[in-house]
Amino acid sequence: MDVDEERQRSLKRSLLCLCAAELVMMVNTTAFNVALPNIAESLGAGMAEQQWIVSSYNLVFAAVVLLAGFMGDRLGHLRTMIAGLGMFVVASAIGLAAGNVPVLLVSRSIMGAGAGVVIPMGQALLGILFRGPALSRAMTAWAIAGTLGVPFGPLVGGALTATLGWRGIFGFDGVVFLAVIAVIRMNVPRTGGSRKSRSLHVPWASVAMMFAGFTLFSAGLVNAQHGVLTAGAWMPMAVGAALITGFVLHDRASRNPLMELGLMRDPSFAACAPALMMLNFSMYGIIFIMPAYLETVLRHGALIGGMLLMPLVVASIAGARMNDRIVSRIGPRGTSLLALGCLAAGMLTIGAAMWWPDGMMRQSTVLVGQLMAGLGLGAGQPAMLTWAMGRVPIGQSGAGSSLLTVFRQFGSIIGVGIFGSIQSGLYTAEFHDLAQSAGLAPQSAGSVTLDFQRAADMTGMTGDLMRQAASRAYESAMTGSFAAAAAVIAATLGVVALISRRTPR
Repeated sequence: MDVDEERQRSLKRSLLCLCAAELVMMVNTTAFNVALPNIAESLGAGMAEQQWIVSSYNLVFAAVVLLAGFMGDRLGHLRTMIAGLGMFVVASAIGLAAGNVPVLLVSRSIMGAGAGVVIPMGQALLGILFRGPALSRAMTAWAIAGTLGVPFGPLVGGALTATLGWRGIFGFDGVVFLAVIAVIRMNVPRTGGSRKSRSLHVPWASVAMMFAGFTLFSAGLVNAQHGVLTAGAWMPMAVGAALITGFVLHDRASRNPLMELGLMRDPSFAACAPALMMLNFSMYGIIFIMPAYLETVLRHGALIGGMLLMPLVVASIAGARMNDRIVSRIGPRGTSLLALGCLAAGMLTIGAAMWWPDGMMRQSTVLVGQLMAGLGLGAGQPAMLTWAMGRVPIGQSGAGSSLLTVFRQFGSIIGVGIFGSIQSGLYTAEFHDLAQSAGLAPQSAGSVTLDFQRAADMTGMTGDLMRQAASRAYESAMTGSFAAAAAVIAATLGVVALISRRTPR
């Protein structure tokens, strides 16, 4: 066997291991969302607490990701990635023993920190190990692995929740992440890290400003479910936005910056940042809203609810497999814009499905919406990542990947925040009107899951009327939530088209 053939086999093993890490990461993220109704019932968590359980992961992810890029470029991307995988093992043990919401928040926060390290380091390693056409193929494989995890996670989470309860997810995570650490240590070569030439002094002021900014902004989004103009909503968002702006200005003037903002001068890289943000915005919005609809409103249970999200995975895989052909015809810019268009159309279709009075037509339309959104997710991610990472110098691979991941995680934060706040606000208002007209207590318990629990304690017609009011209110709120999401994605599509108008095809 010649040297070149051996090198190709080594690269294939490395790619397989990195894709395995991405797959289990996304399975972990989305499997947990399916368990939210079960957790809400077990721990008595309302919609705001559920938002914090999901947002804590995304918040810490966003706060850690730039620091991960900073350390990876100096200490080595593989070493940093393995440290991130180890955080998942620790967090799994804590989650397994969690008996209340605060302990669960700690576990999910540590997992968020681990994800904030692993994902940018994986992308950075791909950018170093593969260049040119090989990078496009590697990013496609990476995207397929992540895409498989997004909707496949609910299936795994549903099966574990149905058989072992929501704690089973944490036990599963601990075993799987230990296995992933072992195979990556054996198969992925050490690369990156310029310890001698670059400062290891961590700019903690920048880290603190960014974390505080994201935390306050997210808190405002969660509180917005009680009204955007309330002091508890707009004040944290305003202070958070000011801190994020201050972080950017401080870091830009620093001699030891946390992030490489100079990369944003490249129009291709700058266009990919908001485009990737919308991928996570859409994905996290869907998996936050849909489980309660499938499991509680339609009463399918966690396992069937997870299976009903499978059209999203099938379409995502199909979109990723078609990526090379689409890019060869319309280029990465055209593919990215097409993906955003599919996402917006899919969101609008899912929301419009709730208008159908007939249950079969409603579910068929939701299926069509999932297929459209899935195609956008699958085709968009590899095209956008290849388009952006192909413009990043090897010495800045960690920083470039981390900067893109920050935008993606901000999309996750605003996805959960905007979807959750709009859904909760519309649901509460609609439930009030429907319950009052039915002669029931108009005050919602805080979520459709908790209102169904209240209905279970009622007898006869009263319980049925309560469930009907909660179901109709949640479906009506879904129309507004998904329509708002479609508008946000469409506006971003226009911004991406404007930024990238002068880039080559």
